[in-house]
Amino acid sequence: SFFTITFLALCIVCILLQYVQNKDSASGSPTTPDFKRFQRIYLAVYLCSVLSDWLQGPYVYALYDHYKFTKQQIGILFIVGFGSSMIFGTFTGSLADRYGRRLSCLLYCALYIVSCLTKHSPDFNWLLVGRFTGGIATSILFSSFEAWMIGEHNKHFYPADWLNQTFALATVGNGVMAILAGQLGAMVRDYFDSLVAPFDLAIVFLTIAAIIIFFTWAENKGDPMSLSNDRGDGQSKLIVAMNTFKRDPKVLLLGLIQSSFEGSMYIFVFMWTPKLEPLFPDLPHGQVFGCFMACMMIGSSCVRYLLASRLPALYMRDVFAVAALSLALPSIIATSGPLTLSSFCVFEAICGIYWPSMGIVKSKYVPEEVRATMYNLFRIPLNLIVVIVLSNLGAISDDAVFATCAFLLAGAALMQHVFFTMVKAEDKREAGVSMSAVPPSPSGAAGKADPDGITPA
Repeated sequence: SFFTITFLALCIVCILLQYVQNKDSASGSPTTPDFKRFQRIYLAVYLCSVLSDWLQGPYVYALYDHYKFTKQQIGILFIVGFGSSMIFGTFTGSLADRYGRRLSCLLYCALYIVSCLTKHSPDFNWLLVGRFTGGIATSILFSSFEAWMIGEHNKHFYPADWLNQTFALATVGNGVMAILAGQLGAMVRDYFDSLVAPFDLAIVFLTIAAIIIFFTWAENKGDPMSLSNDRGDGQSKLIVAMNTFKRDPKVLLLGLIQSSFEGSMYIFVFMWTPKLEPLFPDLPHGQVFGCFMACMMIGSSCVRYLLASRLPALYMRDVFAVAALSLALPSIIATSGPLTLSSFCVFEAICGIYWPSMGIVKSKYVPEEVRATMYNLFRIPLNLIVVIVLSNLGAISDDAVFATCAFLLAGAALMQHVFFTMVKAEDKREAGVSMSAVPPSPSGAAGKADPDGITPA
């Protein structure tokens, strides 16, 4: 079929990119065995964790429908999940920075296991409890794991280039886990003839992740020395994070950029199916999803080449602009199936570029002391956007939803331009300060700089 051929072609492109990159890495600067061990341990835990998350995704709505809940009741269950992530995720981030990211990741495993266990009950209240714990767990997955990895990376003084490598591998691995989850989930669902079976399999991988964390991960917390001024010793991590927003507008801007992009991405997850089904009779959902994940892996494989030419703070502006166009086209040209599918594939490739690139930017500009706290604060407007849109799906058309996503992405591109301008101005100020500290030469030329920060000969 068309979708099978497309999927195989995308997989071949992805494999070729990975082969070329591995060949280039072998001839480049080698990493150390100690770093390789650290990287393997982190990726093993992270990939088990995202695999457990992907296993549940395709079956949540189907299970609720199997339990004979109305669409309104199902909508409430989904909103509770995003709402708990928005409200209580903030406090879990603060607790992670204060008491430890390793402990927070163990809490993720426990909360998500509880969420999976509640799926055995058709009782609406028990399922609400599951959505509540699952929402908190999701906020931990997208904050504490990355915060722990960056903290350990910096603690051992590994080079920044190696951090980029870990982010890229995590994004590619995430795509592989998504495709694998689709196959494993379908396998256990058919074998046990039960929609709950994928959730039980998720518990297995969550348990494996928890065991690896418990026996191999060292604890790390927010480093107060990461804030040169207004360290806020003894203050709540949440207060320190809010003070950081006031002191450094770049960090606040980063949070708004993340919320705009990821809010659009989560809305896209809900909307691609109803958008494509009228355009393709008998739409093979699994194959389409596989195409999307292959595109995401292709995008993440391109990050290395983008980094070789430009800083992520600069190229992400153009990436967001392309993302806005990719979701604007389906809202304008509503009857073209191939064009709509191609636009969605482009957006997924952008997602592959986004995750490692945004991770690199945040690792540089978000203070270590409150990293997990701020990552969760970034998710508040994100979850608010998703809740507002999902609450009004019946009142607005699909095209209007995609137009809203395009507007958010265009806003992200604009904010990224402002962010880059602020970073560039700050770098020039720092260069000017460092140059002014150099004793003047007899000719008086030293200590002066041209507008580009280059000292004249």
